[in-house]
Amino acid sequence: MFKSFNVKVQKRVLIIAFLVVPVFLMLLFSYYPAVKLFQQSFTNWDGVSPTYKYIGFKNYISVFTDTSSLKALLNNGAYLIGMFIQTAIALYLAIILNAKLKARNFFKSIVFMPYVLNGVAVAFMFNYIYDYNKGPLNVLLKSIGLGNYVVHWLPNSYFINISLAIIGVWQYTGLSMVLFLGALQSIPNDIYEAASLDGANFFQTVRYIIIPNIKRVLELVLFTGISGSLQAYFQPYVITKGGPAGMSDTFVTKLLSVAFQFQNFGKASAMSVVLLLFVVALIGVQKLFLGRKEE
Repeated sequence: MFKSFNVKVQKRVLIIAFLVVPVFLMLLFSYYPAVKLFQQSFTNWDGVSPTYKYIGFKNYISVFTDTSSLKALLNNGAYLIGMFIQTAIALYLAIILNAKLKARNFFKSIVFMPYVLNGVAVAFMFNYIYDYNKGPLNVLLKSIGLGNYVVHWLPNSYFINISLAIIGVWQYTGLSMVLFLGALQSIPNDIYEAASLDGANFFQTVRYIIIPNIKRVLELVLFTGISGSLQAYFQPYVITKGGPAGMSDTFVTKLLSVAFQFQNFGKASAMSVVLLLFVVALIGVQKLFLGRKEE
């Protein structure tokens, strides 16, 4: 009995020993910065002074009354729409490539390749593609006699955000496709065969068989997609610098500008908290629509 008790104690000590380091690192690099961020959002800290003054909810009021910040958040809507389009394309490609198709591994590699590329390099590449005078898209239009229809891909309008969001769609579709492929391969073929015998068409198969069976992976893809679209950063930063006149600013580029250009880390912290609340709210809406019962 004493020996059995001793073994149990050793197991608990071993488990605690293995947990101490990761829990400590999580508290140090995740929870402590989060608490400090929330604390600084109520201050006027400039990022340099050793002390700061608490100013209550003034930073939050400033965020919601600053039209440029709200406009930047609205610009993120283009990336959010692009994320839903990306998810639909990725699911369609996953369904196609999950079938017995010749050279399907080659097509998987081609679709997944953009995700492997460096984001800044991708932004520079699309900056060249979108060039009005030398970009291959407009050069192609001119070469086939459609020079009057060349497009300003980065105009002084909201369309500039759509052009930048397309970059994310092109780059991250492959990752979503791979996640969907893994989920689709777990569905037994017997279910597809039974649906085929019952006369189910493609859309019915997707709605009643595929979606219910990959719901957890779909939740993961939407979670990462929503979070990523609200934190879109490198496309406008590299290509447009938020211009022209803030037309392509996203909430994160605006946040960084407030922090490092205007030295207002208090307001920037408040903007970070607001961004976090928006992500949580959208994830809550996602949960509501998918309606999965928790186990």
